[in-house]
Amino acid sequence: MQDIVLISIPESTIRNIVEQAVRKVISEIQTAPAASADGKQLLTRKEAAELAGVCLATIDNKVKDGILKKYRTGGIVRFQRSEIIEAFSQSMFDNGKGRTRSRAKKS
Repeated sequence: MQDIVLISIPESTIRNIVEQAVRKVISEIQTAPAASADGKQLLTRKEAAELAGVCLATIDNKVKDGILKKYRTGGIVRFQRSEIIEAFSQSMFDNGKGRTRSRAKKS
């Protein structure tokens, strides 16, 4: 059985220790490249739009339509690079299936 040792530590000292630990973790999170657990790169909404060559509203619409999945990391929305490429490659392919729209002139 281990002996238990109780010591008195001022509240301000404990507060400083905790604040330093929290600042260190936040600093590490902010400087680390965003990546998911499986190593796939995560992009911000703006980066995702730039990669796809679309506006931010188009990214939002793809999320709303269930085509893209957004991931939250620390309250920040991210998108997987591979999913952006897949979603927009597929939509470009679908739009080019030979379907044409033409308006017949009414006489």
